Amino acid sequence: MNYERLLFGTAGVPNSTAKKNNPIEGVKRIHELELDCMQLEFAHGVRMKEEISSGLRKVSYELGVPLTSHGPYYINLNAREQDKIDSSVERIIQTAKISDLCGAESMTFHAAFYMKDSPFDVFDLVEKSMNVIEERLSRLDIEIELRPELTGKTSQFGSLEELISLTKNVNSCRPCMDFSHLYARTGNFNTDKEFDEVLTSLKGQLGEDALQNMHIHMSGISSNSKGDLKHLNLEESDFNWKGLLSALKNHDCRGYIICNSPNLEVDAKMMKDYYMTL
Repeated sequence: MNYERLLFGTAGVPNSTAKKNNPIEGVKRIHELELDCMQLEFAHGVRMKEEISSGLRKVSYELGVPLTSHGPYYINLNAREQDKIDSSVERIIQTAKISDLCGAESMTFHAAFYMKDSPFDVFDLVEKSMNVIEERLSRLDIEIELRPELTGKTSQFGSLEELISLTKNVNSCRPCMDFSHLYARTGNFNTDKEFDEVLTSLKGQLGEDALQNMHIHMSGISSNSKGDLKHLNLEESDFNWKGLLSALKNHDCRGYIICNSPNLEVDAKMMKDYYMTL
């Protein structure tokens, strides 16, 4: 993907869409709202008929509303049983297949839980599975960016450092930068200076492309000592979203910003409107 600026959209079909569970109508609604993109949510499994995916691809192309996707929640590449790891690999591949049919260029997912194992051991297992997934998708001739998400709970694999290392080690891997999760996970990274440091680090370690081709999640967030509790609307949270947008603009970041707030399109529009004034 190569966009001139950051694109703003919703995690799933906008709330104001007449047919709530129809992603084709969702894309049309995004266009009506003058938002830019939409994320397909396969959180509870990959269930989409092929005619829907081809219709989605068509409407996304015609209206100029690019798509991203989010894989099922029950993925764990560090499960105790090998068959559960195999199922997780299959879920990621199924999500990639349907995302590709819809024309999505970038898909994200929560990769693993630590399950009280050493983060180093979990990293090795996740890397191994990611290499298997990459190789299988290559054989299927599916080109899609695999983006493990920066996760919000300290029990989940997906720290900033882990995602940077994984991106260095697996060709098709890029981070999905959930800045609200980063704040919830660490209790830090909520000041203009810290946002600047994160973006400088991404560029320094992963190259210019890391900022020119981003998949970002953003919302309000509530948290405790173990990390995130739930997504909130931006105005109900102390997450410094304006500071983050300013930092992204200063670094000329491009790509997708997907809004996870409960009010979806309201916050997505608020972010876009603010960004366009910078």
